[in-house]
Amino acid sequence: MTIKFNDGKTGYPKQIKRLAASMAMTAMFVGGTQAVIAGGVPQQLGSEATLDLMDTPVILDAPPSDAKRVYVLDAGAFHMTSTYYTIDGNNNKLLGMTDAGKLPHMMLGDNGNFMAIASTMYSRVARGTRDDYIEIIDSRTHKPIADIDIPEGRFLTQVMQRMASLSADDKHILFQQFSPSPAVGLVDLEKESFVKMMPMPDCYHLFPVPDQKFFMHCRDGSLLEVSYDNEGNTQQKNTKVFHGEEDYLFNNPSYSIKTGRLIWPSTGGRIFQAKLSASGAEFIEPFDAFTEEQKADKWAPGGWQPVSFHNDRNEIYLLADQREKWTHKLTSRFVFVIDATTGKQLRRIDMGHEINGIGVSQDAEPYLFASSPGDQSLYTFDAITGKQLGQIDELGRAPVMIYLPE
Repeated sequence: MTIKFNDGKTGYPKQIKRLAASMAMTAMFVGGTQAVIAGGVPQQLGSEATLDLMDTPVILDAPPSDAKRVYVLDAGAFHMTSTYYTIDGNNNKLLGMTDAGKLPHMMLGDNGNFMAIASTMYSRVARGTRDDYIEIIDSRTHKPIADIDIPEGRFLTQVMQRMASLSADDKHILFQQFSPSPAVGLVDLEKESFVKMMPMPDCYHLFPVPDQKFFMHCRDGSLLEVSYDNEGNTQQKNTKVFHGEEDYLFNNPSYSIKTGRLIWPSTGGRIFQAKLSASGAEFIEPFDAFTEEQKADKWAPGGWQPVSFHNDRNEIYLLADQREKWTHKLTSRFVFVIDATTGKQLRRIDMGHEINGIGVSQDAEPYLFASSPGDQSLYTFDAITGKQLGQIDELGRAPVMIYLPE
Protein backbone atom coordinates (compact mmCIF):
# COMPACT_ATOMS: atom_id res chain seq x y z
CA MET A 1 0.00 0.00 0.00
CA THR A 2 1.21 3.49 -0.88
CA ILE A 3 -0.32 6.48 0.89
CA LYS A 4 -0.52 9.53 -1.36
CA PHE A 5 -0.90 13.17 -0.42
CA ASN A 6 -4.27 14.58 -1.40
CA ASP A 7 -3.57 18.01 -2.84
CA GLY A 8 -7.27 18.74 -2.84
CA LYS A 9 -7.49 18.78 0.93
CA THR A 10 -7.61 22.23 2.45
CA GLY A 11 -6.24 21.22 5.81
CA TYR A 12 -6.57 19.11 8.88
CA PRO A 13 -8.35 21.24 11.50
CA LYS A 14 -7.76 18.98 14.47
CA GLN A 15 -4.18 18.40 13.45
CA ILE A 16 -3.56 22.13 13.12
CA LYS A 17 -5.04 22.62 16.60
CA ARG A 18 -2.73 19.95 18.02
CA LEU A 19 0.35 21.30 16.26
CA ALA A 20 -0.39 24.84 17.35
CA ALA A 21 -0.95 23.76 20.92
CA SER A 22 2.34 21.92 21.09
CA MET A 23 4.29 24.43 18.94
CA ALA A 24 5.14 21.43 16.74
CA MET A 25 6.74 22.03 13.38
CA THR A 26 8.84 20.28 10.82
CA ALA A 27 11.98 21.92 9.47
CA MET A 28 14.04 20.89 6.46
CA PHE A 29 17.65 22.07 6.47
CA VAL A 30 20.29 22.79 3.84
CA GLY A 31 23.89 21.62 4.08
CA GLY A 32 26.09 19.00 5.69
CA THR A 33 27.28 18.54 9.22
CA GLN A 34 31.02 19.07 9.09
CA ALA A 35 31.73 22.73 9.65
CA VAL A 36 31.05 24.60 12.86
CA ILE A 37 29.53 27.95 11.92
CA ALA A 38 30.61 31.04 13.81
CA GLY A 39 28.04 33.30 15.37
CA GLY A 40 25.89 30.65 17.01
CA VAL A 41 24.44 28.75 14.02
CA PRO A 42 24.21 25.03 14.94
CA GLN A 43 26.83 22.96 13.15
CA GLN A 44 24.12 20.64 11.84
CA LEU A 45 23.11 23.32 9.34
CA GLY A 46 26.46 23.08 7.56
CA SER A 47 28.79 25.48 5.81
CA GLU A 48 26.04 26.91 3.57
CA ALA A 49 24.08 28.20 6.55
CA THR A 50 24.04 31.77 7.83
CA LEU A 51 22.34 33.48 10.73
CA ASP A 52 19.62 34.59 8.32
CA LEU A 53 18.55 30.95 7.96
CA MET A 54 17.21 31.02 11.50
CA ASP A 55 14.71 33.72 10.49
CA THR A 56 14.07 32.60 6.89
CA PRO A 57 14.45 28.79 6.76
CA VAL A 58 14.68 27.11 3.39
CA ILE A 59 12.23 24.24 3.01
CA LEU A 60 13.45 21.41 0.78
CA ASP A 61 12.35 17.94 -0.21
CA ALA A 62 14.51 15.17 1.19
CA PRO A 63 15.94 12.66 -1.28
CA PRO A 64 13.97 9.43 -1.74
CA SER A 65 14.22 7.02 1.17
CA ASP A 66 16.79 4.24 0.89
CA ALA A 67 18.26 1.52 3.12
CA LYS A 68 20.49 4.05 4.92
CA ARG A 69 17.74 6.54 5.80
CA VAL A 70 17.90 6.78 9.59
CA TYR A 71 15.33 8.10 12.04
CA VAL A 72 16.47 8.85 15.58
CA LEU A 73 14.08 9.50 18.45
CA ASP A 74 14.99 12.03 21.11
CA ALA A 75 12.40 11.41 23.82
CA GLY A 76 14.09 13.99 26.02
CA ALA A 77 14.26 11.72 29.10
CA PHE A 78 10.44 11.36 29.14
CA HIS A 79 9.64 15.02 28.46
CA MET A 80 6.14 15.96 27.31
CA THR A 81 7.31 16.53 23.75
CA SER A 82 9.83 14.63 21.65
CA THR A 83 11.62 14.91 18.31
CA TYR A 84 12.36 12.54 15.44
CA TYR A 85 15.48 13.41 13.46
CA THR A 86 15.58 12.35 9.82
CA ILE A 87 19.15 11.61 8.71
CA ASP A 88 20.73 10.58 5.42
CA GLY A 89 23.01 7.87 6.75
CA ASN A 90 25.06 7.79 3.56
CA ASN A 91 26.72 11.08 4.46
CA ASN A 92 25.58 11.86 8.03
CA LYS A 93 23.42 14.71 6.83
CA LEU A 94 20.44 16.00 8.78
CA LEU A 95 17.41 16.18 6.48
CA GLY A 96 14.72 17.31 8.85
CA MET A 97 12.98 16.89 12.18
CA THR A 98 9.44 16.07 13.20
CA ASP A 99 7.99 16.99 16.58
CA ALA A 100 5.75 14.55 18.42
CA GLY A 101 4.09 14.20 21.80
CA LYS A 102 5.01 12.21 24.88
CA LEU A 103 6.77 8.88 24.24
CA PRO A 104 5.57 8.35 20.66
CA HIS A 105 5.87 5.24 18.52
CA MET A 106 7.21 5.47 14.95
CA MET A 107 6.45 3.02 12.16
CA LEU A 108 7.97 3.08 8.66
CA GLY A 109 5.85 1.99 5.71
CA ASP A 110 6.05 1.55 1.94
CA ASN A 111 9.82 0.91 2.05
CA GLY A 112 10.32 4.05 4.10
CA ASN A 113 8.25 6.39 1.93
CA PHE A 114 5.99 7.33 4.81
CA MET A 115 6.24 7.33 8.57
CA ALA A 116 3.36 6.79 10.95
CA ILE A 117 3.66 8.26 14.44
CA ALA A 118 1.35 7.31 17.30
CA SER A 119 1.41 10.23 19.68
CA THR A 120 -0.19 11.71 22.79
CA MET A 121 -0.77 15.34 23.74
CA TYR A 122 -2.51 17.03 26.66
CA SER A 123 -4.58 20.22 26.54
CA ARG A 124 -2.41 21.82 29.25
CA VAL A 125 0.93 20.36 28.15
CA ALA A 126 1.45 18.02 31.13
CA ARG A 127 -2.14 17.75 32.32
CA GLY A 128 -5.69 18.23 31.15
CA THR A 129 -7.59 16.43 28.43
CA ARG A 130 -5.61 13.64 26.81
CA ASP A 131 -5.59 13.33 23.01
CA ASP A 132 -4.16 10.21 21.33
CA TYR A 133 -3.75 10.23 17.56
CA ILE A 134 -1.75 8.89 14.63
CA GLU A 135 -0.11 11.09 12.02
CA ILE A 136 1.00 9.80 8.62
CA ILE A 137 3.93 11.86 7.32
CA ASP A 138 5.54 11.90 3.89
CA SER A 139 9.22 11.05 4.43
CA ARG A 140 10.40 13.34 1.59
CA THR A 141 8.44 16.51 2.28
CA HIS A 142 7.81 15.82 5.98
CA LYS A 143 4.26 17.08 5.46
CA PRO A 144 1.41 15.36 7.32
CA ILE A 145 -0.80 13.48 4.87
CA ALA A 146 -3.29 12.02 7.32
CA ASP A 147 -4.37 12.60 10.92
CA ILE A 148 -6.34 9.83 12.64
CA ASP A 149 -7.97 10.00 16.07
CA ILE A 150 -7.67 6.94 18.29
CA PRO A 151 -9.09 6.29 21.78
CA GLU A 152 -7.17 7.70 24.71
CA GLY A 153 -5.35 4.64 26.00
CA ARG A 154 -2.36 3.71 23.85
CA PHE A 155 0.63 2.41 25.79
CA LEU A 156 2.94 5.30 26.62
CA THR A 157 6.59 4.35 26.27
CA GLN A 158 9.09 4.77 23.50
CA VAL A 159 11.49 2.36 25.19
CA MET A 160 9.39 -0.61 24.01
CA GLN A 161 9.54 -0.27 20.25
CA ARG A 162 6.87 -2.76 19.23
CA MET A 163 3.91 -1.34 21.15
CA ALA A 164 2.53 -0.12 17.80
CA SER A 165 3.09 -1.49 14.32
CA LEU A 166 2.00 -1.34 10.72
CA SER A 167 0.45 -4.51 9.35
CA ALA A 168 2.50 -6.57 6.90
CA ASP A 169 0.62 -5.05 3.94
CA ASP A 170 0.66 -1.45 5.29
CA LYS A 171 -3.15 -1.39 5.27
CA HIS A 172 -3.64 -1.24 9.02
CA ILE A 173 -1.97 0.11 12.14
CA LEU A 174 -2.05 -1.88 15.36
CA PHE A 175 -1.46 -0.21 18.71
CA GLN A 176 -1.44 -1.59 22.23
CA GLN A 177 -3.65 -0.50 25.10
CA PHE A 178 -3.10 -1.47 28.73
CA SER A 179 -5.82 0.57 30.43
CA PRO A 180 -8.68 0.20 31.21
CA SER A 181 -8.13 -3.37 29.95
CA PRO A 182 -5.60 -5.11 27.66
CA ALA A 183 -6.47 -4.61 24.01
CA VAL A 184 -5.02 -3.91 20.58
CA GLY A 185 -6.43 -1.02 18.57
CA LEU A 186 -7.08 -1.43 14.85
CA VAL A 187 -6.75 1.52 12.45
CA ASP A 188 -7.74 1.34 8.76
CA LEU A 189 -5.20 3.42 6.82
CA GLU A 190 -7.12 3.36 3.54
CA LYS A 191 -10.18 4.83 5.24
CA GLU A 192 -8.02 6.93 7.62
CA SER A 193 -10.16 5.89 10.55
CA PHE A 194 -10.09 3.99 13.81
CA VAL A 195 -11.95 0.65 13.66
CA LYS A 196 -12.08 -1.07 17.03
CA MET A 197 -10.30 -2.03 20.23
CA MET A 198 -9.72 -5.79 20.04
CA PRO A 199 -9.68 -7.42 23.53
CA MET A 200 -6.52 -9.40 24.30
CA PRO A 201 -5.10 -11.41 27.20
CA ASP A 202 -2.18 -10.00 29.18
CA CYS A 203 0.37 -10.19 26.33
CA TYR A 204 2.84 -7.64 24.97
CA HIS A 205 4.59 -6.44 21.79
CA LEU A 206 3.20 -6.68 18.24
CA PHE A 207 4.80 -8.83 15.53
CA PRO A 208 2.71 -8.65 12.33
CA VAL A 209 2.77 -11.32 9.59
CA PRO A 210 0.81 -11.50 6.29
CA ASP A 211 -2.89 -12.30 5.94
CA GLN A 212 -3.99 -9.95 8.72
CA LYS A 213 -2.29 -11.82 11.54
CA PHE A 214 0.10 -10.86 14.31
CA PHE A 215 1.85 -12.40 17.29
CA MET A 216 2.25 -11.12 20.86
CA HIS A 217 4.54 -12.19 23.70
CA CYS A 218 2.72 -13.58 26.75
CA ARG A 219 3.79 -13.83 30.38
CA ASP A 220 4.08 -17.62 30.33
CA GLY A 221 6.80 -17.46 27.65
CA SER A 222 4.55 -18.36 24.71
CA LEU A 223 3.41 -16.28 21.75
CA LEU A 224 -0.23 -15.41 21.14
CA GLU A 225 -1.21 -15.83 17.47
CA VAL A 226 -4.04 -13.49 16.45
CA SER A 227 -6.06 -13.37 13.21
CA TYR A 228 -8.33 -10.38 12.61
CA ASP A 229 -10.77 -9.17 9.95
CA ASN A 230 -11.46 -5.64 8.74
CA GLU A 231 -14.11 -5.15 11.45
CA GLY A 232 -11.73 -6.15 14.26
CA ASN A 233 -13.12 -9.61 14.97
CA THR A 234 -10.35 -11.95 16.10
CA GLN A 235 -9.34 -15.56 16.50
CA GLN A 236 -6.60 -16.30 19.03
CA LYS A 237 -4.42 -19.23 20.05
CA ASN A 238 -1.14 -19.72 21.90
CA THR A 239 2.07 -21.31 20.67
CA LYS A 240 4.21 -23.52 22.84
CA VAL A 241 6.32 -21.91 25.57
CA PHE A 242 9.70 -20.96 24.05
CA HIS A 243 11.52 -19.53 27.08
CA GLY A 244 11.41 -19.99 30.84
CA GLU A 245 10.55 -17.60 33.66
CA GLU A 246 14.25 -17.23 34.51
CA ASP A 247 15.01 -15.88 31.02
CA TYR A 248 14.59 -12.10 31.38
CA LEU A 249 14.17 -10.78 27.86
CA PHE A 250 15.03 -7.23 26.77
CA ASN A 251 12.17 -4.85 26.03
CA ASN A 252 13.33 -4.29 22.45
CA PRO A 253 13.86 -7.40 20.33
CA SER A 254 14.76 -7.26 16.65
CA TYR A 255 11.90 -8.12 14.32
CA SER A 256 11.60 -7.94 10.53
CA ILE A 257 8.06 -7.66 9.18
CA LYS A 258 9.47 -8.40 5.72
CA THR A 259 11.03 -11.75 6.68
CA GLY A 260 9.22 -12.59 9.92
CA ARG A 261 12.52 -13.15 11.71
CA LEU A 262 12.45 -12.50 15.47
CA ILE A 263 15.72 -12.19 17.44
CA TRP A 264 15.26 -11.80 21.19
CA PRO A 265 18.23 -11.70 23.63
CA SER A 266 17.95 -12.20 27.36
CA THR A 267 19.77 -9.99 29.83
CA GLY A 268 22.16 -12.89 30.44
CA GLY A 269 23.10 -13.18 26.77
CA ARG A 270 20.95 -16.11 25.66
CA ILE A 271 19.60 -15.64 22.13
CA PHE A 272 16.04 -16.79 21.39
CA GLN A 273 14.83 -16.84 17.79
CA ALA A 274 11.68 -17.56 15.81
CA LYS A 275 10.47 -17.46 12.23
CA LEU A 276 6.96 -16.03 12.20
CA SER A 277 4.57 -16.38 9.26
CA ALA A 278 0.88 -16.61 8.45
CA SER A 279 1.14 -20.38 8.96
CA GLY A 280 2.51 -20.09 12.51
CA ALA A 281 5.67 -19.79 14.58
CA GLU A 282 8.79 -21.88 14.07
CA PHE A 283 11.15 -21.62 17.03
CA ILE A 284 14.92 -21.97 16.59
CA GLU A 285 17.10 -23.64 19.19
CA PRO A 286 18.47 -20.90 21.49
CA PHE A 287 22.18 -20.42 22.13
CA ASP A 288 24.46 -18.40 24.40
CA ALA A 289 26.06 -15.36 22.78
CA PHE A 290 29.12 -15.56 25.05
CA THR A 291 31.53 -18.31 25.93
CA GLU A 292 31.91 -19.54 29.50
CA GLU A 293 35.20 -17.63 29.74
CA GLN A 294 33.54 -14.42 28.53
CA LYS A 295 30.69 -14.87 30.99
CA ALA A 296 33.23 -15.29 33.77
CA ASP A 297 34.70 -11.95 32.64
CA LYS A 298 31.18 -10.45 33.01
CA TRP A 299 30.40 -9.91 29.32
CA ALA A 300 26.66 -9.36 28.86
CA PRO A 301 24.28 -7.35 26.63
CA GLY A 302 23.21 -3.84 27.60
CA GLY A 303 21.36 -0.79 26.30
CA TRP A 304 17.82 0.33 25.46
CA GLN A 305 17.98 -1.04 21.92
CA PRO A 306 20.61 -3.78 22.19
CA VAL A 307 20.09 -5.97 19.12
CA SER A 308 19.77 -5.71 15.35
CA PHE A 309 19.77 -8.32 12.58
CA HIS A 310 20.93 -8.29 8.96
CA ASN A 311 18.52 -10.48 7.03
CA ASP A 312 20.65 -11.39 4.00
CA ARG A 313 23.89 -11.89 5.93
CA ASN A 314 22.12 -13.84 8.71
CA GLU A 315 24.10 -11.84 11.27
CA ILE A 316 23.02 -10.78 14.76
CA TYR A 317 24.47 -7.49 16.07
CA LEU A 318 24.47 -7.50 19.88
CA LEU A 319 25.37 -4.45 21.97
CA ALA A 320 27.41 -5.60 24.99
CA ASP A 321 30.09 -4.78 27.56
CA GLN A 322 31.63 -6.12 30.75
CA ARG A 323 29.04 -5.33 33.40
CA GLU A 324 27.51 -6.25 36.70
CA LYS A 325 24.19 -8.06 36.92
CA TRP A 326 21.07 -5.87 36.54
CA THR A 327 22.96 -3.13 34.70
CA HIS A 328 21.51 -4.24 31.34
CA LYS A 329 19.87 -0.85 30.70
CA LEU A 330 23.19 0.99 30.85
CA THR A 331 25.28 1.90 27.82
CA SER A 332 27.85 -0.37 26.14
CA ARG A 333 30.94 0.20 23.99
CA PHE A 334 31.05 -2.99 21.93
CA VAL A 335 28.99 -4.84 19.32
CA PHE A 336 29.40 -8.60 18.91
CA VAL A 337 28.49 -9.87 15.43
CA ILE A 338 27.18 -13.44 15.63
CA ASP A 339 26.14 -16.04 13.04
CA ALA A 340 22.43 -16.54 13.68
CA THR A 341 22.52 -20.22 12.69
CA THR A 342 25.64 -21.50 14.44
CA GLY A 343 25.94 -18.96 17.28
CA LYS A 344 29.58 -18.41 16.33
CA GLN A 345 31.07 -14.99 17.10
CA LEU A 346 32.26 -13.56 13.79
CA ARG A 347 33.80 -10.27 14.93
CA ARG A 348 33.68 -7.62 17.64
CA ILE A 349 33.39 -3.91 16.98
CA ASP A 350 34.85 -1.47 19.48
CA MET A 351 32.78 1.67 18.96
CA GLY A 352 34.80 3.80 21.35
CA HIS A 353 31.66 5.55 22.63
CA GLU A 354 28.98 4.89 25.24
CA ILE A 355 26.09 3.58 23.14
CA ASN A 356 22.48 2.89 24.08
CA GLY A 357 20.92 1.79 20.77
CA ILE A 358 22.02 0.18 17.51
CA GLY A 359 20.58 -0.55 14.06
CA VAL A 360 22.07 -2.10 10.92
CA SER A 361 21.03 -1.13 7.39
CA GLN A 362 19.54 -3.86 5.20
CA ASP A 363 21.71 -3.47 2.09
CA ALA A 364 24.70 -5.23 0.54
CA GLU A 365 27.22 -2.87 2.16
CA PRO A 366 25.59 -2.35 5.56
CA TYR A 367 26.26 0.44 8.00
CA LEU A 368 25.94 0.09 11.75
CA PHE A 369 24.29 3.10 13.37
CA ALA A 370 24.71 3.75 17.09
CA SER A 371 23.01 6.35 19.30
CA SER A 372 24.65 7.96 22.32
CA PRO A 373 22.35 9.92 24.65
CA GLY A 374 25.32 11.20 26.65
CA ASP A 375 27.06 12.55 23.55
CA GLN A 376 23.75 13.58 21.94
CA SER A 377 25.11 11.99 18.78
CA LEU A 378 24.57 9.31 16.16
CA TYR A 379 27.70 7.41 15.11
CA THR A 380 28.08 5.54 11.83
CA PHE A 381 30.29 2.47 11.36
CA ASP A 382 31.05 0.11 8.53
CA ALA A 383 29.21 -2.99 9.75
CA ILE A 384 31.80 -5.31 8.19
CA THR A 385 35.12 -3.66 9.08
CA GLY A 386 33.93 -1.82 12.19
CA LYS A 387 35.55 1.42 11.01
CA GLN A 388 33.84 4.60 12.17
CA LEU A 389 32.66 6.50 9.09
CA GLY A 390 31.10 9.58 10.63
CA GLN A 391 28.88 11.13 13.24
CA ILE A 392 26.20 13.73 13.61
CA ASP A 393 26.02 15.78 16.78
CA GLU A 394 23.54 18.00 18.65
CA LEU A 395 20.63 15.58 18.27
CA GLY A 396 18.38 17.09 20.90
CA ARG A 397 18.56 16.15 24.58
CA ALA A 398 18.96 12.37 24.72
CA PRO A 399 18.71 10.51 21.37
CA VAL A 400 18.16 6.83 22.04
CA MET A 401 16.01 4.87 19.54
CA ILE A 402 17.00 4.14 15.93
CA TYR A 403 14.58 3.29 13.11
CA LEU A 404 15.63 2.02 9.65
CA PRO A 405 13.59 0.97 6.59
CA GLU A 406 13.62 -2.71 5.78
